[in-house]
Amino acid sequence: MSKKYLLIWDRIGDYHRARWRDLGKLVGEQNVFAADLGAADNLYLWQNTDTSNPQYRLFSQKPVHEPDLWGRVQQFRQLLTEQQIDVVCIPGYGRKEYIVMLFLAKMMGKKVVMFAESWYGNNGLINGLKGMLLRFTCDSFIVSGVRAAQHFRDKLGIRTQPIQIGYSVVDNAHFSQNLDQKTAPQPPVLLCVARFSPEKNLHTLIQAFKNSEISQRYMLKLVGGGPLQATLEQLATGCPNIVFSKWLSYSELPQLYGSATAFVLPSSFEPWGLVVNEAMSAGLPLVLSEECGCRPDLLDESNGFAFNAHDLQGLVLALNKLNALTESQLQAMGRVSQQKIAAFSPTTWAKSIIELGQ
Repeated sequence: MSKKYLLIWDRIGDYHRARWRDLGKLVGEQNVFAADLGAADNLYLWQNTDTSNPQYRLFSQKPVHEPDLWGRVQQFRQLLTEQQIDVVCIPGYGRKEYIVMLFLAKMMGKKVVMFAESWYGNNGLINGLKGMLLRFTCDSFIVSGVRAAQHFRDKLGIRTQPIQIGYSVVDNAHFSQNLDQKTAPQPPVLLCVARFSPEKNLHTLIQAFKNSEISQRYMLKLVGGGPLQATLEQLATGCPNIVFSKWLSYSELPQLYGSATAFVLPSSFEPWGLVVNEAMSAGLPLVLSEECGCRPDLLDESNGFAFNAHDLQGLVLALNKLNALTESQLQAMGRVSQQKIAAFSPTTWAKSIIELGQ
């Protein structure tokens, strides 16, 4: 008899639906339920999930950031009981609701798999308390990458429960759909998809681009929109080959990546960076800051260049190296990106959930 799974997220977006879909393909759609913690959030413009889907639950009509602890926990308990859920997948411990759900699932005898991208935090006392919570309530973990796995083992003391890498995935096929028709854009396009906010470090990228040799040949395209747009546009004054674009929908992204030559993400803080998965699926070479959580898993010298987010000259050097590559070298790096990201897919994610739920 197949196990029944419950997948919980703050709010389900297209990335989550791809994971939900592939788990359903492997264990049967009727055996996988997914739930939103709230009906909206104050960050993402994701389309809401169809509430007529019998496998979907909305735990609260309130936005995610508004309190409704009792209502959400009641909905959670009711779903576990009515559908006889065997495996509960909870996205971390950063909200009160998730901590209560961890204990409740444990008390009800459910197997608990935790999703996590965290790899930061050096307060020994806090890490010790987190570790005690997780060791008591969780049976296993699926984390984003090697940094997160090391954090959970070494900082949180998770030594006996299984930890698998591969949580942070996108629908690779969605982002590679334009590869067959791809031609080299003229001028070449260095693409950055990121919210225009401080932690994305876009001011450093603009300064480095203006100071590098690449600015003589490439266009820098910044896509995302956000609170710093006016400031960044002012910083780009005098460099007409820096262009800005608003946030684009999920359906528009494959064409965007398909029209690019290479991808850059200069974040000063980035738990993982799903936009990197997207770019790699589209066959793009990478320029990433070391502060991107995905860097050790997804980037080495075979498919791009790394730099310290706080080192302007280091980014200039990386961009100059990119500029020196021939078209055939760029294509070869892009193929390596595609090969690497194949190990991070909704199907590999789903297989990990099944294995951890045994």
